[in-house]
Amino acid sequence: MNTADDVRSVHAGLGDAFRSAYHHSVAAVVVSLGWFVASLPVVTVGPATLAAYAAIQSLRDHGHVDRSEIREALAANWHNAALLSGVFVAFTVVTTAYATQYFQTGGVQAGALAVVVGYVTAHLAVVLVVAFVRLSEGASAYEAVTGGYSWTVSRPFDTVLVGFVSLGLFAVSALFTVTVCLVFPFLLFTFHVAVVGRHAT
Repeated sequence: MNTADDVRSVHAGLGDAFRSAYHHSVAAVVVSLGWFVASLPVVTVGPATLAAYAAIQSLRDHGHVDRSEIREALAANWHNAALLSGVFVAFTVVTTAYATQYFQTGGVQAGALAVVVGYVTAHLAVVLVVAFVRLSEGASAYEAVTGGYSWTVSRPFDTVLVGFVSLGLFAVSALFTVTVCLVFPFLLFTFHVAVVGRHAT
């Protein structure tokens, strides 16, 4: 893909997310609230995210949320989802620790490490987006992670766009407060599936 194709792909994915939320408003609220509540213990954020992606996959495939497909995805990969989310949380904690140390002490080494680990964490975030989408499609953990890495390496501009648009969706949702819980997760995960899923162009 060239840069223009990347932009069109992300733009189409964003439009798809908002159209899906509009046409399936009840499912959007149920998926969003379900993900939010299931993620509250933090340790369950991985399986909750996998379930949300599986729900969106079934909605795209059948026009409704098929709970049996969600159960199948969780039965096959809940432990892998928990492990992958744990890795991301660990990198986020390390990045935050170095950044905090830098702002408190002004140490050059802490600042440099914060930048390096922060970059790795940001890249890992998009790798895991693709990995979770692949897991919801039935891929093994190895296929999901390697597929995620290959996707980000082969589409660097798409990778950056996915990251910034994801942050933008959160910022816009946060302006309306309640939509962070009611709509944002659905919009975010649908956008991801539209851009990197098996049906994406």
